[in-house]
Amino acid sequence: MEKRLSELLNLVIKTHIKTAEPIGSRFLVEKCDLGRGEATVRNELRELEEQGYLRHPHTSAGRIPTEKGYRYYLKNLDLARAKLTKKDNDVFGMSVSADTDKENAQKVLVKNLTALSNATAILAFSPDQVYYTGLSNLFSQPEFSELALVADVTQIFDHCEDCLENFSDEVTTEIKYFFGPEHGFGNLLSVAAFRFGDESLLILLGPMRMDYARNYALMNKIKELI
Repeated sequence: MEKRLSELLNLVIKTHIKTAEPIGSRFLVEKCDLGRGEATVRNELRELEEQGYLRHPHTSAGRIPTEKGYRYYLKNLDLARAKLTKKDNDVFGMSVSADTDKENAQKVLVKNLTALSNATAILAFSPDQVYYTGLSNLFSQPEFSELALVADVTQIFDHCEDCLENFSDEVTTEIKYFFGPEHGFGNLLSVAAFRFGDESLLILLGPMRMDYARNYALMNKIKELI
């Protein structure tokens, strides 16, 4: 991809992650100091759409990323440089008391993960011992404003063990991102996951509009502590 288009796509995705709104050429020209006119940017956005990286919602003049767009963005994101704030680290540092047993300590860590990421987490101690938390975070996202979508995702969690059985073989000890067809939790979601211990998994789920860099840093912190 040409550098100008790559930079524009990354800008659109970063902005959409923050705003949850479709991004148009006028907004980009007025707010982002691109150094080129609105007509040029509009043509570039159209080019990215034709290449499958953006799509045009029916009710908006702006564009939002497609799964292909997010994959490109993630591929070019330097996740190793993602850092947490002191406040984030303090939350994890205070989250577990000395007398808490290991399983409860892990649950507390995961609850803090969902609070800081505004996402949902599944902690699978084993195939038949599964704990999840933060589901309300998922349903508070604009992507799930329609009741039908909420029902679809709820059904997935009702069959969580089946999803895990089909997905767990793909998870390794390294933190890795997965998209819709790769994880089985629905095409609207992105998933970050890693394996720890003998047979345990930690999975973080959110809309494809999740903050990939921040969530990677959060998962990395959990990996150190869990």
